[in-house]
Amino acid sequence: MNINEPPIIEPFAPIEKQQEPTPEGDGPPDRPSPDTPSPRRPARLPRCRPVRRHRRRIAAAVLLALMIPTGWSYAGYITAPGAAPTDVRSIEWLRDHGLESPVALAEQWWYTRARPSGTTAPVSNLVRSQPVSVGATLGTGRRVSPAETIPVAESIPVVAGTPQAGEGVWQSVEGLASNGGVDQTFIRPDPTYPAVAVNLVRFDQRRISLVYAPGTAEPKGTNWAWNSQIPVSQRTHADAAFNAGFKFKDTAGGVYTEGRSAVRPLEDGLASVVIRSDGTADIVKWSRDATIGPDISTVRQNLELIVDSGQPIAGLSSSTGGRWGSRQSQLQFTSRSGLGIDAHGRLLYAAGAQMSLSELAAALSDAGAVRAMQLDIHKQMVSFSWYRQDLSSSTGVQATKLFESMRRDATRYLSPDQRDFFTVIAR
Repeated sequence: MNINEPPIIEPFAPIEKQQEPTPEGDGPPDRPSPDTPSPRRPARLPRCRPVRRHRRRIAAAVLLALMIPTGWSYAGYITAPGAAPTDVRSIEWLRDHGLESPVALAEQWWYTRARPSGTTAPVSNLVRSQPVSVGATLGTGRRVSPAETIPVAESIPVVAGTPQAGEGVWQSVEGLASNGGVDQTFIRPDPTYPAVAVNLVRFDQRRISLVYAPGTAEPKGTNWAWNSQIPVSQRTHADAAFNAGFKFKDTAGGVYTEGRSAVRPLEDGLASVVIRSDGTADIVKWSRDATIGPDISTVRQNLELIVDSGQPIAGLSSSTGGRWGSRQSQLQFTSRSGLGIDAHGRLLYAAGAQMSLSELAAALSDAGAVRAMQLDIHKQMVSFSWYRQDLSSSTGVQATKLFESMRRDATRYLSPDQRDFFTVIAR
């Protein structure tokens, strides 16, 4: 070593201060060394929520846009002029918008399984018993003399076991404006189903006239004389009112009234209610028994006759060729109505609950009809109301149903109704 050179002094290495151990849980936790790489967090995926929300909003807007026409259409049915329950309007909307088959299948399933049971007909399905004797004072205050009494035919034979009280016995209906000539009864035409009852009303046309009133929806058209209801001026003269036939989309038939055809030309061969200018009515096979002429004021067609020459038509249960609607509907146990004419020119109205078409035809034939036709079917459509003058009522009349289980209110035809109907007016 050269003594003239300064000595090299080695620097001291820094002395690390030793961290004294601390009791467990006391003091800060050990920190990783600065040289120790920290653990990396997983990379975040791109946020998709705004995009998804946007797509959902678009889908909701498209769905809403598609629902607006549907809702508007349905609302039109619900608010359409004329009386009709909400469920009837809803079912008609479904039928008219491509769901005819599902509705028909549901009806078929229900009405073929709801078979009548028991050995007697429920009282709620029967006409009210209200006999009146000759010389009794009726609702209008005029007395019926023996000379005015219309001969009553013999009772209708009972075929379904032990007769129920009043079954097959014609009883005069009291309190009507016609003051006689109107009788009622009920019969059970099917021994297999003795709980099925068909109510019958018979009108002597020397005492009454028949008037046809178009509804607000059936048939189409406007400016009808009665405005789809019994006018106030006619109510004190009205004995009764009852439903007409099928909707015109369900029959090939037409209607002629008030000098015009409202739906389509009249169809040859169909059962038709014909009202002449003098107010008398007949049930005919169109073009065979009657044709249009100056003496005819109304023709309301439906399907084909169900009784001809006094006998039920063969094939009612099969409905070959759709002569009485679909084959399935003929087998349904549902409310039905019909209208016939007997050999004396008296009108016969028939209605009841849970019956087949064959039972309706048998009842009209047993009651003496030489020709008869089915009118409308199902509980929502079949209705018949009696009217008796009642000056204390806001309507001017007291309205009652033919039998209690009829669904539609007795005042149905005292305000505009969607469906067409017939009114019995005293002469």
